[in-house]
Amino acid sequence: MFRRVLFPTDFSEPSMKALDYITRLKEVGTEEVVIVHVIDEREITMIASGGAGFLGTVPAVETETQKRLREEIQHSIIESRRRLERAGMKVTVRTPIGSPQREIVRTADEEGVSLIVIGSHGRSNLRERLLGTVSEYVIKNARLPVLVVKRDTVK
Repeated sequence: MFRRVLFPTDFSEPSMKALDYITRLKEVGTEEVVIVHVIDEREITMIASGGAGFLGTVPAVETETQKRLREEIQHSIIESRRRLERAGMKVTVRTPIGSPQREIVRTADEEGVSLIVIGSHGRSNLRERLLGTVSEYVIKNARLPVLVVKRDTVK
């Protein structure tokens, strides 16, 4: 039923919790997972300018912060991929640039997946206060089932 699954991730705790659910889907027939990490177009200039924002200039040489961020993303993708492959699943990785919510829905359509498994909130504190705007958009706009994995709540 859910042979091919899309796993959108920002490598936050809720995303990694969603990854736990995906590894368990192997037992019910999931064979392939498409990992998608969207590089948010709104943050590119901020990252590229080293924090100077949209009014700053983009340096010609990669800064130490940019290098560290790129390496962290690569490491997280590799670790997620290995974990899924160890569970016996075929893995594809996509890293589009754009609006995260729109790119997730577009990737789901392009990849022909049968299910999206997404964490309820991302990294940003603002996003957490807005009740997971990315996951909310995906739920409303995806043309296929969406499994939202709620974050752990502190009691």
